Amino acid sequence: MQKLALRLLPLALLLLASSAAAQRSELNVQVLDMNGAEVGPVNLTFTSPEGEVVEAATRKNGKLKIRLKVTEEPWKVTLRMEGYPDQEEEFQLSEGRDASFIARLYDEATLIKQQAIDNFNDGIRAIQAGDAASALPLFRKAVELDPTLAAAHRTIAAILHGMGKLAEALAPLDKYLEFEELPPEFVLMAFDIFLAAGDPRVEDVKQQALEAGKGTEIATGVFSQGVQAVRAGDEERAVELFTEAASLNPKLYQAYRNIGTIHFNNQNWEPALEALEKTLELDPRNTEAMRMRFFSFALQGQLEASIEAGKAWIAVNPTAGAQVQHQSDQLFEQEVYGNAKLYDQSLIAWDDNHPRAHFRLGVIYRRSADSALAKQHLTKYLETAPADEEGRPRAHYELGMLAVNTRDTAAAREHLNKFLEMAPNDENADVARAALEQL
Repeated sequence: MQKLALRLLPLALLLLASSAAAQRSELNVQVLDMNGAEVGPVNLTFTSPEGEVVEAATRKNGKLKIRLKVTEEPWKVTLRMEGYPDQEEEFQLSEGRDASFIARLYDEATLIKQQAIDNFNDGIRAIQAGDAASALPLFRKAVELDPTLAAAHRTIAAILHGMGKLAEALAPLDKYLEFEELPPEFVLMAFDIFLAAGDPRVEDVKQQALEAGKGTEIATGVFSQGVQAVRAGDEERAVELFTEAASLNPKLYQAYRNIGTIHFNNQNWEPALEALEKTLELDPRNTEAMRMRFFSFALQGQLEASIEAGKAWIAVNPTAGAQVQHQSDQLFEQEVYGNAKLYDQSLIAWDDNHPRAHFRLGVIYRRSADSALAKQHLTKYLETAPADEEGRPRAHYELGMLAVNTRDTAAAREHLNKFLEMAPNDENADVARAALEQL
């Protein structure tokens, strides 16, 4: 049995050797120069994925046949020839199949341009795979190798634009435009970049966008131009730009609201209300437009219109009444009674038990010698604000002096005595005492 085993061993070795030989394939190599002409002899260094190195050289016609081991990963080959920079290529061998491999030798300048193109193509593949972040350094390497590669500059600008890095996108866009005109599909990108940079070329690109039928797409950008004009203090230009933005996108309610705001601040009531109404058509719950509409009517003395506008405003914003109350308080303290009166009339229309509005109206009507209305509102105030220690002394004083003027002695004594009881050191205390002495 032992002899049989010894005899079989050489056969096993032959089988293994045969199997190994079957795992090699023939590679046909052809080396050409950049013009497609045969060139040689070229020295070749083949390196397998496992690190095995095989040296060879082509004939003068650049051709070589060589058998190499089949591997799952590609081989690498380095080409060397005097007068050309070294180049490295990859190829794949498959088991049982011969392979052909054509390599081109480039001069240094052409090789650099080719490397730039290779980086560009790798960047395109990364973008197609949805990986713009990885593509960006590939395109940057491409323009580093070949600054004249216009498409790479443009793609860098596009990637940065997509990332929202508009300031960084300006330089590559400028570089691209040194070589080529802007194609229609990149007009919107250029508009955004120039707009962010405050570059005057934005107007030319805007016109290109309009000619390309992309007006709606740039409406938001034109709106941003309007905002910039407001910040620069050029309200006339801002209105023009907001109007343009609204014409490009009639659903852009913010443009109408800003037009209304500018006119409102300048007390141009008619165009302000026109723009605010348009805002509310598009955005019915726009509280800022409602606020300005209310004050526009009130400041023109249009009481009924302001009351209705205020009701709509309060329905959407419950703090609206507090805002009107605050405005009325300030005007009352400044003795701007006309506007304060309008605001308080609106407050009472929304809530008849609004104590401070009744108080202010009572004082205002007494100042205008409208005794009946003054008494009505001051009395209503005392009924609705029993705990208001600040206003009640003044209300009693005003009612007491009204009674003095109408010779209602009992009422005069009642209110003036209450006033002095509550505020004996008030600036009007001496007047009240003198009035009581004369009753």
